Amino acid sequence: MQKKLVQSSLAISAAAALSLSGALVASPAMADNAPQKLDLQSEAHVQKALSGIEGVNAYGTDGGELSIGVAKKTDEIKKLEKKYQNIKVTEGVQELKPYAKNDLAGGAGYLVKAGESGGACSTGFSGWDGDGKPVVLTAGHCSKIINEQTNEFDGDTTVDQTEKPSVSQANGGEGFQASGSGVIGKWGFANFGGDLLEGSDQDKWPEPSESDIDFAVIDVDESKYNVKNGITDWSTADSDDLAKSTTEITEVGAHKDGAISKSGRTTGKTEGKVLPRSEYDFDYQNVGGRWVHGFGVTAPADKPFSQPGDSGGGVYQGNTAVGVISGGGDLDANTSFTWVADLDHSLEESGTDFNLEKPGEETPEAPAAPKAEDQTIEPEGKIKGKAEAGAMVEVKWEAVEGAQAAKNGSETVTADDKGNFSAEGPKAEGKYKSTATATVDGQESKKTEFDVTVEKDESETPAPAEREISIDPKEIAASDFVQEDEGVTITVKGFDEGEKVNLEVASGPEGVEGIELEETANENGAAAFSIYGTSAENPEAYLGDYDLEVTGANDTAEEEALTGQFDVLADEDGTGGGSEGNEDGNADGGDADGGNADGGSGDGSNDDGNGDGGSDLPRTGAEMTGLAAGAGLLLVGGTAVVLTMRRKNNNCVQ
Repeated sequence: MQKKLVQSSLAISAAAALSLSGALVASPAMADNAPQKLDLQSEAHVQKALSGIEGVNAYGTDGGELSIGVAKKTDEIKKLEKKYQNIKVTEGVQELKPYAKNDLAGGAGYLVKAGESGGACSTGFSGWDGDGKPVVLTAGHCSKIINEQTNEFDGDTTVDQTEKPSVSQANGGEGFQASGSGVIGKWGFANFGGDLLEGSDQDKWPEPSESDIDFAVIDVDESKYNVKNGITDWSTADSDDLAKSTTEITEVGAHKDGAISKSGRTTGKTEGKVLPRSEYDFDYQNVGGRWVHGFGVTAPADKPFSQPGDSGGGVYQGNTAVGVISGGGDLDANTSFTWVADLDHSLEESGTDFNLEKPGEETPEAPAAPKAEDQTIEPEGKIKGKAEAGAMVEVKWEAVEGAQAAKNGSETVTADDKGNFSAEGPKAEGKYKSTATATVDGQESKKTEFDVTVEKDESETPAPAEREISIDPKEIAASDFVQEDEGVTITVKGFDEGEKVNLEVASGPEGVEGIELEETANENGAAAFSIYGTSAENPEAYLGDYDLEVTGANDTAEEEALTGQFDVLADEDGTGGGSEGNEDGNADGGDADGGNADGGSGDGSNDDGNGDGGSDLPRTGAEMTGLAAGAGLLLVGGTAVVLTMRRKNNNCVQ
């Protein structure tokens, strides 16, 4: 029953009619049959040129060209096109029907009374006037009782209560049920279009005017309602508190081409696209037999941008309020069409002082929005960004591509003293729409939007094995240490294939300055070295502890050297020789005082002389010649390297 009341009291239908703002003058024709040119100078000439033309439903001028939209091209329209070269006619433009159907946010439903009947509309945006009084912006035709047969105004409606959200059509209910919160307030400014477009006498049609707006202001009863900045997305309708789920509106501005959103009591939050001037070149649209200034929006027919009852609903792009719903219909079989009364124009023409923040009321400064770039992470990797130091940062994500097993999620973390934050991201691979919001001292920042792509890094090489050093033996008798087929073998692991590995004797018996050996890690990241003495006649020269350090050429500044130690002991304390079977890994040790004797093969195969490294390990051998015996030469692999061992107060001997 109430639906019927809505349709009879608020639905507007009227014959399409045309009126033109500005005037056109026909320039002299170059030839009798040549097309004439019109400019915006004389209304009388324009009315004469368009006399008898019916069915014009849209109008606009741009760049000296008159654009008119008609439902169908009649013979009169075709003659008009041939006669004037700067008239552009678009066919298929239908007359539209206006839609009418304790924190008050934009996009909520409200009821109106029209005598004994009534209907429902939607709020656009909430705020304050110049005196700090709460107001709500909506569509002007919601304030009028309109005769369905004649399109004439039969009086004004009165504002009633808000509609109960949980039973609104946007939430799947029947709608038209009062919230019980009381009457919202009274109409302030209200206007629906200009004079009625009627009759076939073109000379009597009203011309479009800048003041032809579909716009109204409700002065809110602040004893019953608080206005809240923002526009609801209807996700909290079940709780009957739409103010719990809102998008913040930070400014009022002009619309732009591209994506656009709306919130209203019939279809909730919807998405559409602005019709660019190149496709719909009109400033005014016939909505219920009256011109309305605004712009067009399209959406798929099965997902319309608006429906009856959404009238007055807020239209926005991002955080900018750009309009309120005026009327709608079908552009074609697959496309729904909505006419939006542009908000910046309506506010200017109505002289309304509208503020998104209450004048004179200081609002604590919100923290800066976090910074977060689009990023790719591994499953359960870290989503990273930057915010104010110490801020609580809520990171949310919603799967939009791939991620079949994904779930929407969020994590709240604290930014460190430098403002850096990181949150554990989704587990499932795919693309996620993500947001980050910072809260400082109870004040919440704007949301930062960014994309997170979760994928495994197939190109990543396995992490190197943990570094190890093996020394065999760790204790050796001096008489064994000076045997060329004995000595100490040092094996290291955990380096990169092909990496240069350096072994240094960092300290040793008194008088040892140290030696450095270099080898290349094999495909398994391993390298091996051997050290022994050659002064068999004086093995006591080598007695003592030897400290070793091993580093790689690819080491980072934070990476620590591998360290180890072996001891050369007196024979009565020693443990015996080292690994056996060094048949050719350290060939001819050279003469005790020779300068560059051959130190053996640097990669000699050693079946068991390389500790646990195996015979595949490259091996660098080092020969030590004790100074106590009168020599001081160390031979390393295939290269001679001097190990200087000094007596007290003696210079080195090489």
